[in-house]
Amino acid sequence: MPLTESLEQSKPLLKRVTAIAADVLSVPESSLTEKSSPDTIETWDSLHHLSLVVALEQEFQVQFSPEEVEQLLSIELIMALIDEKLTAEDGANGS
Repeated sequence: MPLTESLEQSKPLLKRVTAIAADVLSVPESSLTEKSSPDTIETWDSLHHLSLVVALEQEFQVQFSPEEVEQLLSIELIMALIDEKLTAEDGANGS
């Protein structure tokens, strides 16, 4: 798949993830990018991180392991892991 197609397909996922993160972290959605992380978002502390994980699990109907929770340290990494889980789920369902 060409990179431009990949980027186009990731836009809806980015929109959903940033909307959830903005709500949980109490920041404007427009202030979030793929590079946003606890280092760049003041309200992204450990408590908000867990709230974000729970909200993402509910929205995407996925489950993160404790190791994965520790790795979710940017919007970009969150998107990558959710995409990986949804792709694996589609494959398991025979789609």
